[in-house]
Amino acid sequence: MVNESESNELDRDVDASMRMFEKSKVGTAPAITPIKPSRVLVVLDGSPQDETSLDAAANLRERFNTETLVLDARDKTADDQSDLAIEAAAKVIGSRPIKRPDGDSYEAILTAIATHTVDLTILPCPFGRSFEKVGSQSAGTVIDVMLTQCPCPMLIIRRDDQKLGECVDNVRLVLSGECDVEQRAAGWAFGLAGEAATVTLNLVIEKEQYENMRAIIEAMQPGSSLSTEQFADAMTKTHQSLHGSMAKTAAATGATYSLHPQAGEIAPPNALSEHTKMLLVMADEVDDRFSQGFVQDRIRRSPHPVLVVPGHVPS
Repeated sequence: MVNESESNELDRDVDASMRMFEKSKVGTAPAITPIKPSRVLVVLDGSPQDETSLDAAANLRERFNTETLVLDARDKTADDQSDLAIEAAAKVIGSRPIKRPDGDSYEAILTAIATHTVDLTILPCPFGRSFEKVGSQSAGTVIDVMLTQCPCPMLIIRRDDQKLGECVDNVRLVLSGECDVEQRAAGWAFGLAGEAATVTLNLVIEKEQYENMRAIIEAMQPGSSLSTEQFADAMTKTHQSLHGSMAKTAAATGATYSLHPQAGEIAPPNALSEHTKMLLVMADEVDDRFSQGFVQDRIRRSPHPVLVVPGHVPS
């Protein structure tokens, strides 16, 4: 039987375990400087996503006066040496085609990014396949490689009824835990958000993450339990600084801001049948397998455009 002294000690242990991921933040959170693109690379793959990618580039040009480079990154065959970029560049004001570098598609894309110093890449997904045919079955090898090696943010294009210009009024920054680049991802979220947009911070509680923490709590104090509400509250405290900064930025930019801790099963996007137009923004900590897996899963299941801000992007 547990006496009062042992019970108090267990309570202290539980409090200590909660503090591990609450990580109290002090001081006044500063506003975030919105990040806007200046030179954009549009990658073409011959899929129906190409038109949506070009439409996104045109929207960025209209809003931010971006310079646009267009790359046909298809693997060419001996019988087909055509270049989709030449005709496509004529559809976007201020754009020009660039020559495809040698190598596989992902090698050509990475070389083009490094050579032309772009700050945003627009990528179709799944690469070389129709989203309507492949759906959530695969994100594709090109996307897998780009998530680990791309040195700049990527706007990943999915379904053709989710055009960027129609999605930027509803921008959602989706995080599953603390991340070194979450502030920069928030900067991109506000930078791409439309005028008077709604910007949401979605803190997603993945089922495995919640179950692991609950098991620790129950092992330390049999008979006790950790509810999803308690976990959500702890995640909110963990992201207190980011939450404060985003609220302050929204007030300064005229956006509407809200915070939503959610269970992984109900966090956006819910399903491929979701027609609500939105832009998802995700921070990809490249040295964290959990973070990468979370981002890849959201891309695979998302019908919406997804902006990925990788952790190895220079400040």
